[in-house]
Amino acid sequence: MNKKIATAALAILTLSSLSSCILYQGVRAFVREEYPGQRPAMVIKDVNGKPANQNWRSTPSDYLPPASHVNAGKVSKASDGTPYGMTSEYSDIIISPYYPHHQLDYTGSAPGDKVWDPYTRKPFYIKRTYTFN
Repeated sequence: MNKKIATAALAILTLSSLSSCILYQGVRAFVREEYPGQRPAMVIKDVNGKPANQNWRSTPSDYLPPASHVNAGKVSKASDGTPYGMTSEYSDIIISPYYPHHQLDYTGSAPGDKVWDPYTRKPFYIKRTYTFN
């Protein structure tokens, strides 16, 4: 009898810890942290298929790509062949689909907007990921 109670208690504890883990991952998918420190460069907005301004930047020689996106694998693309940026763990920060995958601030742009990477001078779309802060 005690063995059955212990097994049932273990099963309940396992399920509750598993559900809290799943809940935590679900929350992290929608709630993003504020970017620590100085925010990265802004994306350049698209105006009729061309960049809105020419505020291009050069990549510092000691720049390292964000560790979680060094080997990002396949980048999803829109029907016109333009890639989507990759989401990051920070609010209003997107990771460029182009090497070296700079983190970019897209404040003022909406998901689905076409923007330009100020480092590579190439266009991409902001992924339709919804977050709450």
